[in-house]
Amino acid sequence: MRELWALDFLEDQCQLAATGGETEAAFDRTIFSRFLSWASTQPGPPANDSQSPSSIPTNPDNITSFSPYYNLSSIRRLFDLQDAPALYPKTRRTKRKVILHVGPTNSGKTYNALVALANAHSGVYAGPLRLLAHEIFDRLNKGLIVLPQVPGEPLQSSARVCNLVTGEEQRIVDPDAPFASMTVEMLNPHVPYDVAVLDEVQMIADPERGAAWTKAILGLRTKELHLCGEERAVGLVRSLLQDSGDELVVQRYERLTPLTVSNRSLQSLRNVKPGDCVVAFSRQDLFTLKYAIEKKTGLRCAMAYGGLPPEIRAEQAQLFNNPDSGYDVMVASDAVGMGLNLCVFVNSGPLCSISDAFTPSRKIKRIIFSTLTKWDGRRDTPLSVSATKQIGGRAGRFGLHEEDATGLVTTLREHDMNALRKAMAGSIPPLTYAYLEPSPESMAELATLLPPTTRFEDVYNLYQSSAMVRAPYRLQSLKYSKTVKRAMEIVNDHYEGMPAWECMNMLRVPFNYSSHTLRDVARNMARAHTKRASVPLVDIFEGTPLLKALEYITEVRQKVSESESDSDTTARRRRLLQQVGDEEHTLLRNLETCHKALTGYLWMSYRVPAAFSDRVEAFEMKQQVESGIDFYLALLAEAQAPEVVDNHATRRRVT
Repeated sequence: MRELWALDFLEDQCQLAATGGETEAAFDRTIFSRFLSWASTQPGPPANDSQSPSSIPTNPDNITSFSPYYNLSSIRRLFDLQDAPALYPKTRRTKRKVILHVGPTNSGKTYNALVALANAHSGVYAGPLRLLAHEIFDRLNKGLIVLPQVPGEPLQSSARVCNLVTGEEQRIVDPDAPFASMTVEMLNPHVPYDVAVLDEVQMIADPERGAAWTKAILGLRTKELHLCGEERAVGLVRSLLQDSGDELVVQRYERLTPLTVSNRSLQSLRNVKPGDCVVAFSRQDLFTLKYAIEKKTGLRCAMAYGGLPPEIRAEQAQLFNNPDSGYDVMVASDAVGMGLNLCVFVNSGPLCSISDAFTPSRKIKRIIFSTLTKWDGRRDTPLSVSATKQIGGRAGRFGLHEEDATGLVTTLREHDMNALRKAMAGSIPPLTYAYLEPSPESMAELATLLPPTTRFEDVYNLYQSSAMVRAPYRLQSLKYSKTVKRAMEIVNDHYEGMPAWECMNMLRVPFNYSSHTLRDVARNMARAHTKRASVPLVDIFEGTPLLKALEYITEVRQKVSESESDSDTTARRRRLLQQVGDEEHTLLRNLETCHKALTGYLWMSYRVPAAFSDRVEAFEMKQQVESGIDFYLALLAEAQAPEVVDNHATRRRVT
């Protein structure tokens, strides 16, 4: 075994294991891997060895705590992720054809992938957002993905029986449906398909979610895999597929409409026009902009930001899309850059993007950045070139008259124009690594190989510090995710002694743990789950203002409904809004948080249905919350906007 410890060998292994400059961590992983390789070949203890497992130290950070009693060979196998494609042996039995569609926003790249999907006998679409999964689910079932017409042949229908599978919702149209639309994390690599479409492939380098894209690219069992995303992903995807032995075809696309940076800034909100989309990055700024635009122009604004439930975002987008709705302007966060349906479907040509739908309509003519900085939780930071291009690229009107086709991008203030020009003309560095993460099965198996008193956090940290990966892969780590850290605190407090797979479920509940209220909800869920067999829905709201917010907005809706026969309904609504007294939009924020709590409960109900059994009640309450938020936004739209000024410098992050 001497070669295991040769310095030149260790140096080579460290270079392979090092990612992002983590040389010291790579050295630790390499040495520990060599130790496991050596220890797993040693003979077991003598038959009369008096040491028992209960006497072994339980601190996994201390390498001396390991004993020959443990199956070191199995531990070594669990830690070895250096051959990532080999983690999916069934997929490796056949050589897949992978088509990588890359191009800017509004280039039609996803249209071709969706046509291939609709033409297949079976297939799956996977995207980063529930909203996108809903959209494709709806279009496949209704036949809204128009297939190219063959000359001389009748127009073929693209309607396909498709199920919806997201973390929080499952709509099973037919248990044997050949098609499915889902969020990326819900993909099952063991299910075979003819065609699979994986959207926003550049997410593979996202430190919190990237591992799901890596798993899909390497593991999906499909004859033909279509990847859609940005040019910067090409080199990394090519590297991964060289390892897997699959065929890669790169198809590049240009924008279908011109995109131009304006010569000057907007300068005043009085210059906002129908078809404009004004972008901001905090809830306070969004509402301030909405009030100011409506006051100064008389135009009504639809709203979309990350805190709104996907269903409400879609409704607001439809209001903007419909030229007869009375909503002429969109005020949005960076939600407009990904997954917001603000384009139209053109029967005579290809889709601009998967967000194109239906025929009526209005597209975004002009994107207006109110600022080019965004709060990152600690400070204002410049918007990335990638984000600026993705948001700005939403402007444009493919399929309409040529004089209306050009998309315009500008800023509210003149001092931001140079930064905008530089970002829109700039190049984006290529992606250099893809993320991997331990599977729940691996974590559960590792836990069985360690002393029974080992905390789950220690099992997780041991994996993080000891797993061996090599470039171009990086291990998804706790240190990159405040969400996981905060979730781990709840697991430590309430899940002691619970199986590893239960702990993994709690870590993955889709909560934003920066919200104190959602952390309280998570604690309530964990406490109820560990103390008794079932988790009543009402118990998760204990000690929070969420149910009171729902009860209050329901009461206000009832009062409005009773006043519909009044001669001055608008005045009545204005008085009700004043009674709400919600200048800081606390009621709206609580309704949004209530919706997130319900989606978290539903997420758990699909993983631990025996414990989280109030699924029907959760869906009903979720619909009530959505109706309440929709009503609140409508009430705001009808109320008289207060006098405001252009200077709105609040910088609180949209949650």
